[in-house]
Amino acid sequence: MRHLLISAVLASLLASAPAWSATTLRFGHANNAGEIANDLFQEFADNVTRRTNGEVTVKVFPAEQLGKEADLVQQVKSGALDLSAPSMPVLSSLVPSIEIASGPFMWTDWKEAETVIRGPAFEPVFDELRDKHGVQMLSKIWYWGWRNLTTAAKPVNRPEDLAGMKIRVPESPVWVEMMKAMGAAPTPIPFGEVYTALQQKTVDGQENPIPTIYSRKFYEVQGHLSMTRHMLQNNTMVINKRSFDKLSPAHQQIMLEEAAAASEKNTRLQQEREKSMLEDIRKSGKTAIVDNPDRAAFAARMAPAYQRLETRWGAANLKRVRDAIDALRAKK
Repeated sequence: MRHLLISAVLASLLASAPAWSATTLRFGHANNAGEIANDLFQEFADNVTRRTNGEVTVKVFPAEQLGKEADLVQQVKSGALDLSAPSMPVLSSLVPSIEIASGPFMWTDWKEAETVIRGPAFEPVFDELRDKHGVQMLSKIWYWGWRNLTTAAKPVNRPEDLAGMKIRVPESPVWVEMMKAMGAAPTPIPFGEVYTALQQKTVDGQENPIPTIYSRKFYEVQGHLSMTRHMLQNNTMVINKRSFDKLSPAHQQIMLEEAAAASEKNTRLQQEREKSMLEDIRKSGKTAIVDNPDRAAFAARMAPAYQRLETRWGAANLKRVRDAIDALRAKK
C-alpha cells in the first residue's frame, strides 16, 4: 500500500508539472555573410544548443532568406517565425515610440544610449511591443553604428551646405523629418538601389553607419564623407512571446544570457571595425573626410522635427526618455 501510495503521488506530480519537450526555433535575419552580426547570430544559436544539451535548437536563416527585415518582423508577430534581429526603426512599424532611440542628435555617446535604452525609460515601450503584438525583446540594443553623411559634389560642414541637395533616406518618418530639418530634400529609395542611385546621381548623397558605407562601397561613388554622427543605429534581437513562453525557465534564462553575450561582443567588435573601416576609407583617397562638422548647428535645427515626431511617438514617451537622459547627464 505504501508503494502504491508513493507511485500515485509521483504520478500526480508528474501530471501537473509542465512538459518541456525538445524545441527547434527558427531565426531569420537580414545580415549577410562577412558581417559581424551574421557570425554572432550563428554563435548565439550554437551556444544555445550546446548549453541546453540539444533540447533547444536554433536554426538560422541569414541574408533575407525568409523575407525582408519588415516581413520578418511580421512573421515573428504572427508566430510563423520564432526569432529575428530587426532595427528599432523597423520595429517602430508595430510600436512607433521605439523609434525614439533613433532620434537625431539624441545621444552624446554610446554609453549614454546603452544605459537609457536598457533602463526603465524604455520599459513601457518594450512592454507594449510584448503585450500588444506578442514580440518580446531578447536583446534591447544591438550596436550597429553612428550614421554619417556622404555627398558627391561638395563637402558638408554645416546645415546650409545641404540646401538644394537630394539625400537618400529610408522610408521612415524619423529620417524624413530629420533631413527636412537639416535643409535637404529627403528622397526615400530602397536600400538595394542606393549604390546605383548614387552612381547615376539620382540623389546627391546618403547617410549610413561607417560599416555600411564601407561594405556597400558607397564611398567609391561619393566624394565626401561628413562625420555628422547624427543618429545612432540600434538593432535588436526579438522572439515571439508564445515561442518564448513554451521554453522552460532554465532555457529562457540561457536564451537571455546568450543574447546578452552576443550583444556585448558585437558592440566591441563593431566599434573596432568602425575605426578600421574609416581609416581604410581615408587611405583609399576616393573620399575626403570632414572629421569635425558643426554638429551643434545641425542639432539646433532639430526642434521642428521633434515637434512633428512627438505626435507619432507620444509626448509622455519622449518626455520620459529625455528626463532619463537629463538625469544621467546631471551625474557626470
